[in-house]
Formats: sequence, structure tokens, C-alpha cells
Amino acid sequence: MKVRAEDLLEPGNAWARRMRPRVAGLPPELTDLVHHLAACGEFWTWRCKTDGPWKRRTKALLKAPGARALVCDAVRELAAGGSLHDRTDPHAPLEWLSSTPTRDLAVGFTLAAGYLGGKGAGPEEIQALAGELMAVGRKNSAALDGFHLRDDELAGAAFTALGDLSAMDALWTLHREVPGHSHCHRALVRAVKKTATRLGVPPHRLAERTVPAHGLGPDGTVLLAPRGRGAVWVNVPYEALISLGATGRVTVDWTDIGGDGATTRTVGPFRSPRGFKERYLEHNVDAARLHAQGIEKTFGEERLRLRALLGEDRTWTYAEWARYYRDHPVTGVVARGLVWEHEGPDGIWTAGLPAAGGGFTGLDGTVHDGIPDAAAVRLWRPGRAAAEPADAVRSFLAGRGVWQPFDQAGAEVEAVPVAG
Repeated sequence: MKVRAEDLLEPGNAWARRMRPRVAGLPPELTDLVHHLAACGEFWTWRCKTDGPWKRRTKALLKAPGARALVCDAVRELAAGGSLHDRTDPHAPLEWLSSTPTRDLAVGFTLAAGYLGGKGAGPEEIQALAGELMAVGRKNSAALDGFHLRDDELAGAAFTALGDLSAMDALWTLHREVPGHSHCHRALVRAVKKTATRLGVPPHRLAERTVPAHGLGPDGTVLLAPRGRGAVWVNVPYEALISLGATGRVTVDWTDIGGDGATTRTVGPFRSPRGFKERYLEHNVDAARLHAQGIEKTFGEERLRLRALLGEDRTWTYAEWARYYRDHPVTGVVARGLVWEHEGPDGIWTAGLPAAGGGFTGLDGTVHDGIPDAAAVRLWRPGRAAAEPADAVRSFLAGRGVWQPFDQAGAEVEAVPVAG
């Protein structure tokens, strides 16, 4: 006898409890859909790759009346409350997540949501669905401030579904938020690259939108600490405050909370204080050291990438420039030390530094704020016909004691036009 659809939902799981009334008494075609979605556990392993026949069968079953609403309801419930496993207590012990019918069904519903972007799907429906899939991805990849038991397979299903929906903006955001060392990050990178290729995203845009943030907050720091304190995606038995300073210098403040409570600051290669490896074990200490090295590496790459922009005729809207350059925790350190130009409504370009409260501080000290999101922004470079003279820029920078990641005013570059 075929198992009832509601019997796939195990007792004790909050999502299963909310979904049980929804799947009870379904018509045969929707019951078939539920059983089919639960069968994704046969292939959706840690590789996070969809089986072709399963995908084709799913799309066929989604044509049944009520199928779209059922999938949307399931994803909406996954986005509500806690993670699938509802572990919101930071002191709760971790458990191995074995494959269960409920978990497989959750993955199946999530993957199926990616196939709802065809005919009959309005932009508002897709936007709402993408937002819910983002919530599922965040909760199950430890990208939130609060603790949830991580489920890499479910997070990977959410990333894959967003790719199938061509929700590029959502994927950009998640790429910045999801910890790079987590297993599901591989599925996210794959979804980002595949979707960007399909949508024709130029390589330079892909590069600027996928710069890792390394968990750094707006103040340029990230704290690694025991569970319940600091970053939720990695826990160590000591405290390590990793900072990226305004001049690109990375430091680690190690606090010996299990010993005398002393704090020691180190810089690259970020050697730990004496006795740390013996007290806290080498692999735990390496977590902070390698994370700091990753930040240092990304900063160096961004300094080179923005230096190369002097040879390109690129422009951005003010909104996208602020998001991917000024406000990025790593790229922003480079961008805020450079002179940029913005185009006014009269078509005149004005040079200035990014101002702390938004806008720019012009070379005459005037703060230009209230810049429209659609206004054009470009990197100031010497030799451009309409640019401010290099001497004026040098004087401005010297007068304000501005640190620059490279000598912008003294650069000799040959403009290479780049589309977009």
C-alpha cells in the first residue's frame, strides 16, 4: 500500500507539523507530486546536482492544478520560523543530519520552486518566491546572526532554485553573505557562475559582485569565539578579533579566555601567542589564522583589480557603485581611498572622495550629497580630457592626509574601453 503523503512528514519537526494539514487529502496528481519530490534523496547528495529524469518528471507534475500553490506554500513555511531543524538554542548540541523523508521532501519542494518561473509566473510572485528561497538559504548555511543548525543540502537546493529562477541579485547577495568555507558554498558558486553565463553577465561584473566579505561587519571586524558569541559559522575555544584597517592592514587580537585573559595582537602571517596551540589545539588556532590570511589575500587582489580599472573606461550607477565598491567591507577599504567622479544633471563630471555619510567630498571641500541612484560614477584617472589636473588631486589628497592603495595621481595608464 502506498504511503500517504502526510506520512512522509515526521512528528516533532515544526515544518512537518505546519505542512501536514496542507498535504492531507490531496488529489492523486498532487499526491504523486509529493511522493516524487521526496524521492530526490536518491540523488541529491553532498554533490548537490539535480537528476535529469527527476527534473523532467517534476516539471510535468507541476502542471497539475494546485501544484504551484503547494510548492509555494511549502517554501514559504520553510522560510518561516527557524531552520528546517529549528535549532535556535546556541547551546544545543550539534546532531548529524541523516537523510529522512521529511528532509528529502523539504529539499524536493525547494528544488521544485526553481521551476516555477515559466509561463503564468508574474514578476511579483517570482520576487516573493526568491525572497523566501533566500531566507531558506541563509538559515541553512549559517549566514544569519542567530544560530540555526546548518543543512548544506537544503541550502544548496535553495541556491540551485534561485539559479533556475534567474534571480541574479539574490545570488549576488548570498555570495557575499554565505561563509566561503562552508560545503554549500560550492553549490552557491556553481549557481552564480551558471546563471551569470546564461544571462550574459560580463566577466568584470561577475568579478566585482563575487568579492568575498569574509564575515566582516561594517566596522571591518569579525569575531571568532565559542558558540553563542561572535560569528555563528565557525566556533573556536578562544577569542580572535580579526580587523581590516583603513589602510588595508589586517590584525588579529588573540584573547586567552581559558588562561589569563590576556590579549595579544599579531599581523601577517598571524602567528598565535605562545601556548595557544597547546591549550586550544592546532586546528582550532588555524581557523583564525587562515581566515585572517584569506582577508589579506582578498584585499591584495582588490587593490590590483581597482588599479587595473584606471585602464578601463568603466562607469557605474551610483547605487551599484555604493553597493559593490564603497560599502563592501573589503573592496570599500580600497575604494574609499581613491578619487572618483560623478556626473551631475548638467553632464559635468565632479571629482571627489567618498564621504562618510554618503556622496562625495569635492576637491574644494564641498560635500555633494543627495546623489541620485541612477547618476553615473567613474574612477578618476589622470590624462582624461575632462578630469581635474593631477596636481590639484595631489594637493587635495596631501592636504587631507588621505591614504591611497596606489598612487592614483601619478599613474600612467592607457585607456582601454570596456562595455557596460
